[in-house]
Amino acid sequence: MPARQRALVVALLLRVVAGAAGASLIALPLTTLPAANRIADLALHVAALDAAPDLGFGNPAYDREPNPQLGIVAIDDATLRRTGFPLPRSAYAKLLENLAAAGAKTVAFDIEFLEASKDPAQDAAFARGLRRVPSVLAFPLNTTTAGRIGEQRPVPQLERSAAAIGYNAVDTPGGYLVGQPMQIVMGASGTHANERLYAFPAAAVGTFASRTINVSNIPTDTDGRMLLLPPKISTHQDLATATQIQTQAFAGRGTIALGDALTNTPADLHAFANGALIFVGATAQGLGDFATTAGRGRIPGLFVNTRFADQLMRGFYVHPAPHALDITLCFALPLLLALAFVVMRTPAAIAAAVAAALVYAYVNLRLFVVNLYWVDLLHVELAMLLATAAVAAYRLVGEGSARRLVTNLFGMHVSPAIVTDILKNDDPRTALALRGKKVKATVFYSDIRGFTAMSETMSPEDVYAQLNEYFEAMCAIVFAHGGYVDKFIGDCVMAVFSAPYQTPGDARNAVIAAVEQQAKIRDLCQRWRSEGKPEFGVGMGINTGDVVMGNLGASSRMNYTVIGDNVNVAARLYGLAKAGEIVISETTYAECRDVVEVEPREPVEVKGKRLPVAAYTVTSLKTA
Repeated sequence: MPARQRALVVALLLRVVAGAAGASLIALPLTTLPAANRIADLALHVAALDAAPDLGFGNPAYDREPNPQLGIVAIDDATLRRTGFPLPRSAYAKLLENLAAAGAKTVAFDIEFLEASKDPAQDAAFARGLRRVPSVLAFPLNTTTAGRIGEQRPVPQLERSAAAIGYNAVDTPGGYLVGQPMQIVMGASGTHANERLYAFPAAAVGTFASRTINVSNIPTDTDGRMLLLPPKISTHQDLATATQIQTQAFAGRGTIALGDALTNTPADLHAFANGALIFVGATAQGLGDFATTAGRGRIPGLFVNTRFADQLMRGFYVHPAPHALDITLCFALPLLLALAFVVMRTPAAIAAAVAAALVYAYVNLRLFVVNLYWVDLLHVELAMLLATAAVAAYRLVGEGSARRLVTNLFGMHVSPAIVTDILKNDDPRTALALRGKKVKATVFYSDIRGFTAMSETMSPEDVYAQLNEYFEAMCAIVFAHGGYVDKFIGDCVMAVFSAPYQTPGDARNAVIAAVEQQAKIRDLCQRWRSEGKPEFGVGMGINTGDVVMGNLGASSRMNYTVIGDNVNVAARLYGLAKAGEIVISETTYAECRDVVEVEPREPVEVKGKRLPVAAYTVTSLKTA
């Protein structure tokens, strides 16, 4: 399989695995791993509400503008110290009397009155109060998202006097209150068969608005819950009593203690209660009526129900995207990013993936903050980044292997620039495939004259030391002019100019390199003479023409080289060159005549060539 196709297939497979990881977390029941399932994602989105101004989204209306029709009467710690608990029902009667006189439109008790008082007069007084102002009572309904498990209605005398009753459903998957259904239809049997029951907040808002809440228009999650938009809660310590006090910012009429509501006059309560929906319930720490929300922590249950009412009154609903969309995004976005790793180099692809993740996060959070449209972010981002990391690791390992192959094969023979150029290929191994390509190249040969006789008078160690010094200097010049050292054949150097890619100045570079080599050899000989070492001269031959270039050999042992008639011509020319001479062919001279001075030579007979090859001896480089 071609390298690019193989990379695409591997990238797609890794993306699918990453998408499956994200999708599996989305599909988890809310009761399983709340720190990693959809509850965690909802908490992330809610947290974005607090950072909305910093993100450039502005402060959302549902956090910025309190509801001017809502007020809260709290049974706080100070009230408990003054009145004790439970309060006598005559105290609630007094509260209703004061609120009615102050002009309250509806009063909703987030308190369960499930048993008759020992003193019937207390219930009678409370019942009279309930009739003075439209009031709503709460009762417990232990239920899942569908189907009744059990219910216990308020005291009949009180239920008859109330304008409505509403259930408080206990539904905290994974320990979090994420929402609750606003309506439940009772089963087909029992005393209240097929009765439609409304949640306490829905019953309160319906009574306040003098109409039944149309729950079919309320967006819900797949389990039928209207999702809670957790309110901002402030906690501070009362210095006088050393107790923690929680206050909220969404009820525009504010929060007053029940003890103060009992002692204040109707005139004092008028601004607070007139025309408002007032919720009454517990915020005292000792009463333990608290719920843990996603993103904004533990808050009183009273604030939860009041917030539900606020959402119903102002239409601030969280719109959860279908699970199918979330799961589709978990697979689709990573798959799209996989293409980046096919068409881009790894660093650019990683940068593109990170940029895509940031853009998705921005758009996703903006949709939630501005439109309350909840599309999964945490798990889609997880799939995108996990897949990117996996594919990047695969690419880096694969590219590392290819780079090592190129470096091992070329690193000691060509200039670093050529190695870098080869490595720019999507798959550098394609440049090293076991096949040839026809290219125009300039082939260079050099040979030490009299080397055999010289080596007979030297120790092997001295021969190798002097040769290595010579080869080091020659290779450096070849590299500096873009050449590729093909091989060393004893004391002979073969180099190619145009490896692996042809450039217009190959012939010129080869000739200039040869001239510089001869100058360097003269410098070396002068130093060797002073050191008492033998001197030698070098003959060089250069030819330009079409050759076959590529990896030659077996899969286990390859040599990147050139072959063909024009290689033989270069070999023939260097064989004719005397020590210190550079012999070039007519084709080479044609491409560098503007930079060299030459003297014609007798045409050269070359095996396999029908006509002799014109040749020239380079005498010097032209001066500008």
